[in-house]
Amino acid sequence: MQRLGVLGGAFDPIHTGHVLLAQFTAERLDLDQVLFIPAADPPHKGQCIALAEDRWAMVQRAIEGFPVFAASRLELDRPGKSYTIDTLRYLRQAHPETQLYLIIGADNVAPFSTWHNPRGILELCTVVAGTRLSPREEADPELEGRLVQIDTPAVQISSTQIRQRLGQGLPIRYLVPEKVEEHIRRQGLYQAG
Repeated sequence: MQRLGVLGGAFDPIHTGHVLLAQFTAERLDLDQVLFIPAADPPHKGQCIALAEDRWAMVQRAIEGFPVFAASRLELDRPGKSYTIDTLRYLRQAHPETQLYLIIGADNVAPFSTWHNPRGILELCTVVAGTRLSPREEADPELEGRLVQIDTPAVQISSTQIRQRLGQGLPIRYLVPEKVEEHIRRQGLYQAG
């Protein structure tokens, strides 16, 4: 049975923490593939800063050279809010013999109970969370008990932090993959003014 990891998000922009989380999860769980799925309209975030096509281009550039990584336009091409449950239902129907693993960062463990239909998500897949760095918000104990926690590098990088640094004219080297930074610079994304 194929083992498919699913990593979704606004990816506004995708950063090194996303790539490392996917890489270490794939290694620890012996995943055949990790699918990066940029959200068109993420329900837990405000409006994305970069256009969908720029976020798509950055995801493609970030995963180049990783044979186990692939990108999907599933949520970008589907109208409406990008609910994880809908994406997982589609993947389950399209790949009924595949074992699904939803990969989330440690920062999403506590808010997981606020996602659209978290119990339904847990019925469709195994939810895998990366390492926590420090004390965290209180999570729903029943839901948290059903998550699989794995040891991944503890990298404190956020897309918000990267956008702020760019807006202040500060470097982002090593915070994003090199080809992602090239795209950001070439397109003038997240710049002040």
